Amino acid sequence: MCLPDVFSPETLPKALNISSEEQRLTITTGQIDLSNENQIELFDQVTFEYGNRSISADRATFFPKTQDVEVRGTVSYEDPEVMVYGNDAEINAQEDIISFNGGGFTLPNHAARGSADTITIENNNEILLDTVNFTTCPEARADWELLARELDIDIDEGYGTARGVRLHFKGVPIFAAPYMTFPINDRRKSGLLTPDVSNRDRTGVDISMPYYLNLAPNYDITLTPRYMRERGTQVTSEFRYLSASTEGTFDFEYLPEDTKLDLSRSYLNINQETNLGLGWRMITNIQHVSDVNYFEDLGDSLSAASQTHLNRYVDFSYRAQNWSLAAKMQNYQTIDPFIDDQNEPYKRVPQFLFSGRWDKNNVRFTSENELVNFDRHVGTTGWRMDLAEEISFPIIRPGMFLTPALGLRQTNYWLNENTPNMETKFSRTLPIASVDAGLTFDRLIGETKRWTQTIEPRMLYVHVPFEDQTGLPMFDTIEPTFNLVQLFRKYRYIGPDRIADADRLSYGVTTRLIDNNTGQEMLSGTLGRTHHFSPQKTTLPGQPPGSANDSDYIAEVAFNLRSSWRLGLENQWDSQTKKTVRSETRIQYRPEPDRLIGLAYRYQDGLLKQGDISLVWPIGQAWRVIAQTSYSLLDRKPLQRHLGWEYASCCWRLRFMAKNYISRRTGESDSSFSIQFQLRGFTDESESPEELLDRGILGYQQFDNTP
Repeated sequence: MCLPDVFSPETLPKALNISSEEQRLTITTGQIDLSNENQIELFDQVTFEYGNRSISADRATFFPKTQDVEVRGTVSYEDPEVMVYGNDAEINAQEDIISFNGGGFTLPNHAARGSADTITIENNNEILLDTVNFTTCPEARADWELLARELDIDIDEGYGTARGVRLHFKGVPIFAAPYMTFPINDRRKSGLLTPDVSNRDRTGVDISMPYYLNLAPNYDITLTPRYMRERGTQVTSEFRYLSASTEGTFDFEYLPEDTKLDLSRSYLNINQETNLGLGWRMITNIQHVSDVNYFEDLGDSLSAASQTHLNRYVDFSYRAQNWSLAAKMQNYQTIDPFIDDQNEPYKRVPQFLFSGRWDKNNVRFTSENELVNFDRHVGTTGWRMDLAEEISFPIIRPGMFLTPALGLRQTNYWLNENTPNMETKFSRTLPIASVDAGLTFDRLIGETKRWTQTIEPRMLYVHVPFEDQTGLPMFDTIEPTFNLVQLFRKYRYIGPDRIADADRLSYGVTTRLIDNNTGQEMLSGTLGRTHHFSPQKTTLPGQPPGSANDSDYIAEVAFNLRSSWRLGLENQWDSQTKKTVRSETRIQYRPEPDRLIGLAYRYQDGLLKQGDISLVWPIGQAWRVIAQTSYSLLDRKPLQRHLGWEYASCCWRLRFMAKNYISRRTGESDSSFSIQFQLRGFTDESESPEELLDRGILGYQQFDNTP
């Protein structure tokens, strides 16, 4: 029997919380008794439906005067956030409360459930329970349970508050507390995060206990006390903040006394980006460490220990539609004791940059300009102004492009006089001409025309006259690794202290194979080199002039074999010596997101010969192995090794990670062993093996399954 609108909205219980959009209450019942003017009896399976909520029971009694409802028999309450079931319930209209005399509950959106002696729902968003157990495990396998005298679950805020707490794992008590809070979803909530327990050669037993403080919607802080048996107790903090115009982080680490060295140690890192409005922006990065061995002694990775400098700068910039302007102050803290004063990087105090590009019809004008003051304790210091202006005439048509260009490079120096009769002013003016051209041919191949193959030849001619530059200072100019990007650059060096003379033609060809059904590039390959029409005379200090007419060959090949295989090849080959100068090979098998087998090999003549093996693979239903090793074939020793085991059930996870890595610039190694234990839905998500691999395995992140 369905009786819509039996009661008017004015007579409905307040606890039913009917909004203006939910003025319709539907009551479904087998029988109804209206003989008593003081109460209305509903029998034979009663259901109240209002909005997205409902209450079902064997029978119910409604009292019109007090607007209360008594529900009897097996009762269930359901809304989008919670389901409650039990025996007998009461709806208190005055207090807006629904009370159950014992029963169970589930939070379907958060994979959590439990039971209690009494369950009270207030305002449809808060659940109060007495003598309760709570878990995120399925009913058939409750590996862990939270037992509490009282539990308050605030669904809107996303956390629970428990009193008189005992935590059981596999039936064994592992934790007790008089009071605690915990999250029930992924919203930010103050509380303890997953601890990190490990043992390291340089620190001994190493225990970190992070505590997260959600101070406000737009800023928070994580405080992490860290106990190291051989070093002492360290405190680290990460403060994050966000406003309408500014976001940033403030990290600070402090060890009051390193008991092994008898000194205090600290690290500071500030990153901030501020939108100043009207196109202006400020970026700040400040780092400082107390001593040069800080990361070697207290860090936990090869990447941290191998740092040589800490960058510090303040950058003001303005960006318009066609041009941009920047002002920068920058210096470095050198933390490698093997770098002497003569080889420390220069400070830029200050540096001004202006760049722009303007297009009109088939004419393009580009401008790249810099004015900077270089300062250092030793060596040549002073100002440098570099102006690079270029006008080009790009012609772009389907399947081709042609860009002739003429440029002028003007560089001036005003140096500080460090010795008597020292020349302090220098000027260099160089015209630059270039022609960049390329074609694209494509065709459909295969019986069903599923594939598109392209052939893309490209040529770049550059002419720069020679000028003797041996008297110019060397502030920040380097020669980059020769690769395909460098092949089609107009300048041999990065930085204006040396502009290499050029009369050269760079040429190469690229071919691609594209799946027309998915758009995925299944194969790409590029081969190129440079021909010099005249000997190169300009060099960096200490380098001999170039005598070869042709550069090395550069080749890159990438295969995406099916959906799970990846192969990448890079090679630099010297045609004069008939030998490989530099090469890299990567192969990866990744049939599923959580499965990986990877091999990598890198070679550089006389400098590097290194191999990598990586593995992430499930064993059975719950176990997974994580392994990685990097080995120097040149030095005949490992660089870093990871080995981990992970057990993941439906509601908890256990990880063991062992690591050995080079932790000092002298080549010394460090070993560590760590344990992570997580209860899903109760503790935070700790760092996954994939995140460890992103940092520790070459190409794991970049070489993925993404089309």
